[in-house]
Amino acid sequence: MIRALIILLNSFVAIAATEKEEWIPLFDGKSTKGWEPRAQVESFKAVEGELHLVSKVNVWVVSDLQMGDFVAELEVKIPQENAGFNSGLGFRLVGEKGKPKGYQCEIDRSKPGGVYGIGMGGWLYPKGKEQTDTYNKNTKGLFKPKEWNHFKVEAKGPHIRTWLNGKLIAELDSKQSLKGRFGIQHHGKGGTVKFRKLRVRELK
Repeated sequence: MIRALIILLNSFVAIAATEKEEWIPLFDGKSTKGWEPRAQVESFKAVEGELHLVSKVNVWVVSDLQMGDFVAELEVKIPQENAGFNSGLGFRLVGEKGKPKGYQCEIDRSKPGGVYGIGMGGWLYPKGKEQTDTYNKNTKGLFKPKEWNHFKVEAKGPHIRTWLNGKLIAELDSKQSLKGRFGIQHHGKGGTVKFRKLRVRELK
């Protein structure tokens, strides 16, 4: 009995270690290595384990890393002085210069966790009155404008899901882009948006 318990415990430890090893940091905590702004920014730097981005124009900062099927996580804190501030986590982004094309998990006060198709027709979720009503009900009071908010995105084949602060928000199918880079956005008009704990795990 004891031997069986030991074997079972060792199996759990091995699985946990494997899962830990599979996570890839998108940010090393001390530099902007692996990220490239696609427009002129006021400032883009690492500050005490956080990525700080300041811009007066709409800009995407895009990762070197490309991936197809994955789970990605990050925490974001938006600027307080810019009431209409808009940001996002881009994924499966394509295009080598300028504004990329792909998907965006919305990060703002109005539709956090929603999915927008950049160069792919606009809003993918919520779309239409029924989805919008459900979205508004599920997200009421969930996003904390003055605090760090946790976002999670899962993409597997055409199936895409997003979470905000641990709650499932969006679920949809789209196959317009199945592989590409990650990105973080500043929609302009100033203010510092802060990102931390950015990591990704490939789904096989």
